[in-house]
Amino acid sequence: MFQYAEQTQKQLAELQESHERMRTLTASMDKIVKTLQDGLAQLSKASEETNKRLNQVFEEQHHCKRDRDCLDQDLNKLFHFYHIMKPQPQGHVLDNPYLQ
Repeated sequence: MFQYAEQTQKQLAELQESHERMRTLTASMDKIVKTLQDGLAQLSKASEETNKRLNQVFEEQHHCKRDRDCLDQDLNKLFHFYHIMKPQPQGHVLDNPYLQ
């Protein structure tokens, strides 16, 4: 009986030690999970900010393309007007083939 009590005490001590290790391990895992959650939150925020900035850049590119297209059209009109108005060898603007 004494041997049984001693063995039970030993098993109880091992169980308590194991329980303490599990508690420590659980606390460590909780810290890891918290760190991962914080990291994911930061990544999510950075991703949102990046997407916002990308949308701004795409919008700016769209405006630049539209402005460039308008400038191209204006430049074509100016060249056309220049060819119409430049003096001809005959010396008269109305002799310009662009006007006929």
